[in-house]
Amino acid sequence: MALVIVILVLLLTLAFFYLKCSMMQSFATLWSTILSTIIAFSYYEWAAEFFISRGYALNWVLAGCFSVLFIVVFAVLRSISEVLIPSPIDLGNAIKLPVSLVCGLFTGLIVSGNLLVALGLVPMHGKVFYSRFDPEAAVVLKNPRTPALNTDGFVTELYNWISAGSMSSDSSFGVLHADYLSQIHLNKLKTKDDVLSVCSREALVLPKDKDLKPIRRQTSDDKEITVVRVGILKKDIEKGGAGVNVKFFPAQIRLIVKKDNAAELPMAGTAEALYPIGFWENRSLKKTKPGEIIEADPKKIKEGVFWMDVAFEVPEETKPVLLEFKQTAVVDLTPYDVVQNTLEIEQSLDDEGQKEKSS
Repeated sequence: MALVIVILVLLLTLAFFYLKCSMMQSFATLWSTILSTIIAFSYYEWAAEFFISRGYALNWVLAGCFSVLFIVVFAVLRSISEVLIPSPIDLGNAIKLPVSLVCGLFTGLIVSGNLLVALGLVPMHGKVFYSRFDPEAAVVLKNPRTPALNTDGFVTELYNWISAGSMSSDSSFGVLHADYLSQIHLNKLKTKDDVLSVCSREALVLPKDKDLKPIRRQTSDDKEITVVRVGILKKDIEKGGAGVNVKFFPAQIRLIVKKDNAAELPMAGTAEALYPIGFWENRSLKKTKPGEIIEADPKKIKEGVFWMDVAFEVPEETKPVLLEFKQTAVVDLTPYDVVQNTLEIEQSLDDEGQKEKSS
């Protein structure tokens, strides 16, 4: 279905450019599309937070905000370009035709890519609602279903490239949303099982005591793993939590890592996203599947926080910089060093690490 959507958008865009656009209008429409993409990617989560913080349309709000921002900004910019270019500038078909085809092709790729991104944010599955992972099959993280014409990959990489250039900042999209398409498609994987794809941005917490060591290296089954102690706030999303019933699956948790030599600007450039291999429980690794639904054990909820030790396989010469949960919650790991785990460290975490605020 994704391929049909892309082909249809491309054909309609090429026809519109050929029949309706002068040379200057073709350039203006292409730039309007690019600027609309930048605005949509840059601000849709900020706009969605307004609704999430009030508990409105939780699973749908990201797709809605992304779509509305793109459409509204494009319509405004296209209207402005019509005013600035009141009469066609005709240089003959020898110039108009190739310009219309090239601009129409790139505009069609960008429009169809944005449409697929919006469909990727829609919390539904099936032939009409595009999904890179099958909710009925075992999740293979490194083998998503990619469309034959990967236009959502194209538009995402285009935005990453733009944001890493003159628009770069200390908080890069390529770090915050490394492997973005897998992130959004995994987040909605279990919506049919009533697992929310969003939470409050404050729902994820680390032990409050800065002297504790929440990031530890541990050997398990002759394999080096990295364990992160993290808590999920058990309260209503509009009150800063992940819901009164904490329910998630491991693929909604992501560890963002970067090369050690990139530590000076940890949030700039690009990064790699890792997913849990399991949880560290009772001094041993309990492996889990990426799509296995987990409901918080009341015995592990202390002062309104569900605490867990999430285990990852972290490549050598990389450093954890962020831990993310359900698309919207992020905690900064850069102030913490990765230490070798000991019984004393675990005991101190168990004794003191659960004093994070619960309100």
